[in-house]
Amino acid sequence: MKTTRSIRTMHSLAICALLITAVATGIFFASPACAANLTTLASFNYASGVHPSAGLIADSDGSLYGTALDGGGPNIYGTVFKVNPTTGALVTLASFNGANGQTTLGGLIADAHGNLYGTTRRGGANGYGTVFKIDSVTNALATLISFNGDNGGFSRAGLIADADGNLYGTTSVGGTSNDGTIFKLDPVTGILTTLASFDGVIGRDPRARLIADSVGNLYGTTYGAVGAVFKFNPVTNALTKLAQFDVHNGEQPSAGLIADADGNLYGTTAYGGASNGGTVFKLNPATGDLTTLVSFAGANGRIPFGDLIADANGNLYGTTSYGGASDLGTVFKLDLATGALTTLTSFNGVNGANPYAGLVADADGNLYSTTGFGGEFDAGTVFKLTDTGFVVPAVPEPMSLSLLALGGAAVVRRRRA
Repeated sequence: MKTTRSIRTMHSLAICALLITAVATGIFFASPACAANLTTLASFNYASGVHPSAGLIADSDGSLYGTALDGGGPNIYGTVFKVNPTTGALVTLASFNGANGQTTLGGLIADAHGNLYGTTRRGGANGYGTVFKIDSVTNALATLISFNGDNGGFSRAGLIADADGNLYGTTSVGGTSNDGTIFKLDPVTGILTTLASFDGVIGRDPRARLIADSVGNLYGTTYGAVGAVFKFNPVTNALTKLAQFDVHNGEQPSAGLIADADGNLYGTTAYGGASNGGTVFKLNPATGDLTTLVSFAGANGRIPFGDLIADANGNLYGTTSYGGASDLGTVFKLDLATGALTTLTSFNGVNGANPYAGLVADADGNLYSTTGFGGEFDAGTVFKLTDTGFVVPAVPEPMSLSLLALGGAAVVRRRRA
C-alpha cells in the first residue's frame, strides 16, 4: 500500500462531522501505540534551504512537499522542496530569488494536476510578497500576484481553495487600516480581490490559514493585540470577532483552526495561559464561549505555533516549538475525553529542534512534519514519528463547502518531479 493515499494535508478548510484534519480516500486504521519513535528523514543545509517553518503535503507515491524559509543556492531566499520518505532524498524543486518572492512561511496546496501553490512573505515586484505556482511537470516557478501593500502584504499563511480553483488567504498588513486582509485570487486571470480588511478592533495581523463551514463562512485567527478568532461571511461581507484572547486564556495565536461535528473550533495560542507558555483552546462560535483545554508549562512543552490535527477518537496532536526535555520542542497528544496531555517525543537538537509546523498523518497513523533547526547542519529537519496511537478516521468526512477540492484531493495526484 502506498503511504500517501492517506497522508493528510491538514490544510483543512471545512467544518465536517468529525474533527477535520485531512482529506483522504479509503478505510484505514492505525495500530495502538506503546511508545513513539522519532526518525529524522532529512536534514537541511544551506544549498537545499534552511529553517522550514510550514507543514507538509504528499503525493500518491508518498513523497513529501514543503517550503524552507531561507537558503537555497546563491539567492538564499527560500525554497520549495520534495522529500522521499523511504530514502530521505531531499530535492529542491524551486528557489526564490527575491524578484519572484522571498521568505516562505506558509505551507503548500496542490491542484488536480499536481501544481503547487503558496505564498511568500517578502519579495516580488513591490517587496510585499507574492502568491506563487510551481508547475507539476517542469517545476517552473510563476508569480501569480505581487502584493503592493494596499491590497495586502507580508503573508505568513498557507492558502485554501474552492471547487473552482480560486485561492483564499490572509495577509499580515495592508487593507484599509494596514492591519491585514482576507483575499481571494483567481489563479488563471491573476485577479486579486480583497474580501475584508482588518481594523485593529476586530483584530490585526492574521498569520494562519483559513477554514470554512458548510455555507462558505471563513474562520481564522489574528495574532496582533493579544489575538482573536474571527468569522467572515462572504454573502454579507461581514467580518466579526468571535472571541478575544486576554493573556489569561491565551495570547497571540499563530496557528489555524480545526473543527468538530458540532462546529466547535480548536486551536493553539503561542503564548498566554497559566504559565505564559501557550494554550490549546476550544471555542463555541455560536456563543463565543472560549475554554482553555491546556496551558503549557515548559516541561510539557511551550510556545505552540503549529496547527492541530485530530484522530478518529477526537484526540488532538500537535507540536510545541520549545519546552520538553531539552527545551527544543515536543510533539504532544491531548485526550479530549480526559484532558490528559502526553508528550510523545522531545527534540534534542540532533534529531531536530524547534518545530514551527503542524503534523500530517499517513494511512498507518505515522506522523510527519518539519523542525526549524537541529539536525546534521542545525538548519532543520523532516521527521517521521511512529507508534503514536494516532487512529486514522475510518471514513473520511466530505468537505461540505468543497473548499478543499483543489487543495486536498490533489495532494494525491502530484506527478513525479
